[in-house]
Amino acid sequence: MTYDTRVSPTELCGGFVGVADVTFSFQGQLRRYLREIDRKALNAQVLVKRHGKDLAGYGVVAQSFREGAQQLQTAADETQQAIHPLMLGFMQTLLDSYRIDKLEHLPETARQFAPGLQRAIEERQMQLETRTEQGRRASTRLRQALARFESVVAELEYVVVNGRIEAALKGDARAALAQVSSDMDKAVVQVRNLLRTYTDQIEKVLS
Repeated sequence: MTYDTRVSPTELCGGFVGVADVTFSFQGQLRRYLREIDRKALNAQVLVKRHGKDLAGYGVVAQSFREGAQQLQTAADETQQAIHPLMLGFMQTLLDSYRIDKLEHLPETARQFAPGLQRAIEERQMQLETRTEQGRRASTRLRQALARFESVVAELEYVVVNGRIEAALKGDARAALAQVSSDMDKAVVQVRNLLRTYTDQIEKVLS
């Protein structure tokens, strides 16, 4: 469903509902996954402190985990901020389209007593075109926010790989560190897959 002045109110409504549904599901799962990543990053730092200087090298990784978790939260917040204007634009465009559709389908008997009807329709159409352009810009901003989010996830995945390598070099603590790195890897993969699925779903609605 594109932002198009020729799209019917029914199609617009379907697009709005589609975006709302996938967004609600995305937001709920994302909150859970981000809390999990933050908790696992904290666990990594606790483990390093417990073992002291023996795990100094992994301490850098643990700190990167925590910073990565914070960056993910920032990227998630930016994405949420980009979603709101898009949803608002859908609602406003739907309302404008509905009003135009009602005016255009007034019976001829009613039109005879409404000399300003055509002007009213034209004004509504101009307003709709403005809303449409605003919606396109909102769509672009959301796509950009999602792309930035993906780049942050990719950076954290790189940190996870480094964590696995570092864990393999730590002798007696290797098993515990490997488990921490594995847990973080799984949590990051969950976010990555969720983000890609949401991006694909949004593109299907907006395209």
